[in-house]
Amino acid sequence: MFAHKHILIATLGGQPQVVTFTLDLLLAQGFPIGEVILVHPRPAQPRLQQALSSIQSEFISDYYQAAERVIHLRSHVLRWHGTAIDDIDGDDQADGTLDTFHRLIGDLKRREYRVHLSVSSGRRLMALLATAVASLNFDRHDHIWHLYTPQQVKDVASDGRQMHFPADAGVRLIEVPVPLLGPFYPQTDSFRHAQQERRRQVETLEHSRCARVEQESTPAQRRVLRAYSKGLATQQVAIQLHLSPATVNSHKTALLVLCANAWEIEPTVSLDYHFFYRKFANYFRYAEEEYK
Repeated sequence: MFAHKHILIATLGGQPQVVTFTLDLLLAQGFPIGEVILVHPRPAQPRLQQALSSIQSEFISDYYQAAERVIHLRSHVLRWHGTAIDDIDGDDQADGTLDTFHRLIGDLKRREYRVHLSVSSGRRLMALLATAVASLNFDRHDHIWHLYTPQQVKDVASDGRQMHFPADAGVRLIEVPVPLLGPFYPQTDSFRHAQQERRRQVETLEHSRCARVEQESTPAQRRVLRAYSKGLATQQVAIQLHLSPATVNSHKTALLVLCANAWEIEPTVSLDYHFFYRKFANYFRYAEEEYK
């Protein structure tokens, strides 16, 4: 079941117990975490220094005492063009954070790791940027986790005063759903360049699927498809094309079958005419502009 290596990437701020709480829960769920990477700004502030020290004291010579097993721990500082970032307080620092996570996660995925991303500690913006990177690099085997900690536990454990929790404390992990654009592990250090390249790939794929449906449809079906692509409802399509609603519905059913095949949509998924507008509006608009 766990042929691949599992790794925990945790954003870090001033609450070190978030990392150990998350790690303990993942291990309890049976995930064989073999390495933990802490991602954070340059530890210039005493609070962050203390948080790092608290976590490091849990891993003596890469031995995680709470679980009595070897788990490698390392720190990964956010950087912008090679310079350590003190805080994410501008566009450059945000881009540096994106690129830091992009390089880190992309490298791990190319090495076929299963990545667990914890986004409950540190700056909220760091968590949001890390999630954006995950959407580009993650596949269905990876996970983003939010840690829910009851207030009474927060009061006791705040600032690392308690690094582990009792079984009945109510601490739990909530998986964060994220729309996946990947798996896509481009050989570029820039997240924004990779994002643009992925968008171009997606647009090319969508165009080819639209073209396939257009080529496989009859002339009458194509006229109906073009009408639907303008955002018209069935009755409006019938009036515009001087057809009966029954005839339009017949063409619509045939077109939806072609779309389901082109987009490889499972038969259990129900499609309606709104699909035509979402997928074909730009396709036909661009085609018309090319002929002008």
